[in-house]
Amino acid sequence: MLRSLALASALVLLGVTSWGCDTDGDDGPSGSVTVMSQNLYLGGDIFEVTTATEAAQVPGIVGRVYGDALASDFAARAESIADAIQAAGPHLIGLQEVTTYRTQTPSDYLTGNTSVNATEVTVDFLAILLDALADRGLNYRIASNSQNADVEFPATTDGQTFFDVRYTDADVILARSDIQTSGAVEASFNQLVTVPVGGVDQTFVRGYQHVTATLDGFTFTFLNTHLEVGGAAAIAQQIQAAELIGVIQNIDGPIAFTGDINSAADGSTTNSYAQLTGNLTDPGVGTGNTCCQATDLRNASSSLTTRIDFVMHRDFDSASNYDVVLDDPASRVTSGGELLWASDHAGAVATLEY
Repeated sequence: MLRSLALASALVLLGVTSWGCDTDGDDGPSGSVTVMSQNLYLGGDIFEVTTATEAAQVPGIVGRVYGDALASDFAARAESIADAIQAAGPHLIGLQEVTTYRTQTPSDYLTGNTSVNATEVTVDFLAILLDALADRGLNYRIASNSQNADVEFPATTDGQTFFDVRYTDADVILARSDIQTSGAVEASFNQLVTVPVGGVDQTFVRGYQHVTATLDGFTFTFLNTHLEVGGAAAIAQQIQAAELIGVIQNIDGPIAFTGDINSAADGSTTNSYAQLTGNLTDPGVGTGNTCCQATDLRNASSSLTTRIDFVMHRDFDSASNYDVVLDDPASRVTSGGELLWASDHAGAVATLEY
């Protein structure tokens, strides 16, 4: 009996859900679930392409942005992200900007036949991260993979040879092996932003996803999202937040929420944070900032100035151990003799008690 109690105590300390006294008196299971939110960062400023006012400008800009993305060395960055996951031990992870780059040579934009998409995968963030987790003996699976933007542009690095770069963005939910998930819902927002790129309109898709999760008899919904940026797109972001609130209100039972909402917790940017916290509890008030490091990730001192990445919840009893991760210079990785931050965003981790 003493051995069993000691084991149960150890599991609680490790953040593993255990059966305990039901303090609410509803005879249901009690325990905790740890969840994490992390934006992986696509590696460059994709919105640079919107500065092209004519088609001839697009290939040079795309070539530069793609070069920045390769130089950000996600394979190295994934090692630091996997270390943070190993240290936190989350049952569920909400990832944003899970990027796949594909290329095609020569560019079919030169022939005018743009019906064939680039298929040669050059960087697959999800595969790289899953390999890094497996190398650490961590068993995570894909519970939901929600595709967002999928755009392709011609590129050049020398003005002479041209190739196509295809950028695919996704939000992904990873589940640890000891938690069951089902009923994945993956949806794009109705309100999307369309911008001209070299005189041609391009729509950038964003959305949300959720799964039903069960841990030791306790069932809840895990929801992950990435809202539009602020600035000129602030109104679109707030409309997306309102749409997301409608989704939340139509879900029964407890909700664990993760996401990059691009809205500062201090109210200095948009109203989306205030909108969402009218329906969800933010247990991380007062914790560190999560955005943003320099575009090339090579800044020596952290430049995080706003808090836009969150773990929130509805109808959990409480939350504890809220932490901002990957915000410490010690978490940087070496690439080509230089130190890189793991992402331009820090992550957030919290344990939710039920």
